[in-house]
Amino acid sequence: MTRPTFDDLGLATAKLWATRSTDEKFQVGACLLDRHHRVVGVGYNGRAAGEANERESLAHGLSGFIHAEVNALLAANWNGEGHTLYVTHAPCAACARLIVNSRRVSRVVYAAPYAEAPRLEANLPGGPDILRAADIEVIYAHS
Repeated sequence: MTRPTFDDLGLATAKLWATRSTDEKFQVGACLLDRHHRVVGVGYNGRAAGEANERESLAHGLSGFIHAEVNALLAANWNGEGHTLYVTHAPCAACARLIVNSRRVSRVVYAAPYAEAPRLEANLPGGPDILRAADIEVIYAHS
C-alpha cells in the first residue's frame, strides 16, 4: 500500500478548497500545514465577508477577490515556525511579500505557474523569485 506524501495531501487540500471559489477565470486554493503536518489554515480566492461573491472584472488584476494565500494566512491558527504553504497556483508578487512577512512559512509548494504579465514585461521578479530571495524554499510540483 502506497500512502500519499504530506506534500500530496497539502496540494490535494488546496485543490479541494479552490472549488469553493466562484471565480470563473481562476479558482485558487491554499492550505497551510505546520511542521507536524497538521492543517492550520486554508483559503480560496473570494470577496470580503458580506460582499457579493462575484468577479468585478475579467481584466488581469481587477477581479476584486482576496487571494487564496492571503485568506489562508489570515485564517491561520499559527503553531510555531516552519510552516508549509500549498497553493494551486504560484503566488503573485504581493502574496509572496505577505508570505515573507508572516515570518512563519519556510516552504511554498505550488501546482501550476502563474504569470504576472506586467511584472514580466517590466523585468520585475515574480512571486517565486521573491520567496527564494527571502530564503523560503519554493517547489513547483507539476500537477
